[in-house]
Amino acid sequence: MFTLAAMLLPGVAQANECPTAATAKKGFMLLQVDTQSEFREHQGPIVKIVNRFGGPMQTVFSYRGLIELSRMDAEAPRAIYALSDLKDIFPLKKGAAHKISFVPLEPDEPADGEWTFELAVTGQETFKLEDCKYKVWRVRQTTRNGSEMVDGWSALYSPDLGATLAKIYGEGTANEYTVRYERIRPLQR
Repeated sequence: MFTLAAMLLPGVAQANECPTAATAKKGFMLLQVDTQSEFREHQGPIVKIVNRFGGPMQTVFSYRGLIELSRMDAEAPRAIYALSDLKDIFPLKKGAAHKISFVPLEPDEPADGEWTFELAVTGQETFKLEDCKYKVWRVRQTTRNGSEMVDGWSALYSPDLGATLAKIYGEGTANEYTVRYERIRPLQR
């Protein structure tokens, strides 16, 4: 059944081919139950991610696959303009903390207040996608408008792939849950 599904996805290689830091530049697909996310280098450190959820497509542009710069879809398009230099964040190191000032660029929302995106690299671990194993950084991400926390979660981020492989919400609480990809496939050009 899986082989049939892989054959139906155009440009996706067969199972058990694990993308590496070298081959990820050619693109790869991350999959979970109802989601297909295609990752490709766009320009320099910008990664283009095309998400398919069974309905309309969503396109995300991110900085190195970790910091979302824009999300384009029919329901809630949004973007940010970083006022801080994002180059200073990489390479990630355990214990590193970064505060990024930004301006939200949303069509129906004013950009009032002082917006920040805080990153804290809290550890490194191994993450498994089927037979593929990747070293990932656990990166706590907090969005604030002034002192008010607007959003918070942790990314399991693979620097080799330039992709967030899982997001952990409510970390350290009784309500903690993880949204993760389950499979990975290299794209064929």
